[in-house]
Amino acid sequence: MPQTPQSPQDALASIRAARSSVAPSLEYPLGYDLAYGAVCGLLVAGQGMPQPWSLIVLPIALGGLAVMVMWWRRKFGWWVSGYSPKRARWVAFGLLAVFLGLISLSLYGRFVGPWWLFMVSGALGFVAAIVGSRIWTAVWRRELETGE
Repeated sequence: MPQTPQSPQDALASIRAARSSVAPSLEYPLGYDLAYGAVCGLLVAGQGMPQPWSLIVLPIALGGLAVMVMWWRRKFGWWVSGYSPKRARWVAFGLLAVFLGLISLSLYGRFVGPWWLFMVSGALGFVAAIVGSRIWTAVWRRELETGE
């Protein structure tokens, strides 16, 4: 079959449409964000909890992350590491820096005081995880759509 010639504008529009169709649908329930925030908040807060709670909380939070990844793969059929996309990885690195700062705050509260500082840092970790996840998703989708 012979191809009909396209104008450059039509060809560019076709490329953009193809790129935007590559980006998978990311309509997922709000509960996923809340669970992710809770797990990350628990990881942050757990570092400042008194013993034995800090040791108990860590495997629970890591297990929660594993369950969330398995659920996502079953529901959507794919998973993307936060560090693999070129531009979105910088959002992940920024979120990592925020979490390290909050973990430091938790540890400060554990060893210096006040004792309840882990609750504040955990709550901030909860919010940071949800906001950071949404920003990462937006950057990743834009990266897929533009092909950069």
